[in-house]
Amino acid sequence: MKLGRRPGAFVAFVDSFTEETILKVECDYDGVDLISYRLYDSCGELVSDSDGPQSFPAGLDVSSSDGELLLHVPEGRGDAIHYRLYSLKGALLTCSDGTRTQIFGGLRLEGNKHLSGRPPDVSRIVAAAKT
Repeated sequence: MKLGRRPGAFVAFVDSFTEETILKVECDYDGVDLISYRLYDSCGELVSDSDGPQSFPAGLDVSSSDGELLLHVPEGRGDAIHYRLYSLKGALLTCSDGTRTQIFGGLRLEGNKHLSGRPPDVSRIVAAAKT
């Protein structure tokens, strides 16, 4: 995932078991990238909390006490964010090195932009056909 989204766009990584938003990347209506996070390590210990959306124009690195990189926000807008997102229980939900992303059970992605190539909602098509 890269910074530099369209104004008003966002993507949120949510722990589907606790409904806690672990990471949210958004672009405000002035085009400023904002990032909010609540990062846990592989033991489920809270490592860092952003206390709401913030801009990191100089970039940001958050690592666990054992040196594992949990979040890398680059300085440049065209560069990719790297992350390893764990749940409150220490389960790995997703990770990305900027090129390859892995998604595991317990993660829900939320956003306000439809993805191209996404299949249509079949339940709506079936419901419409019955009327």
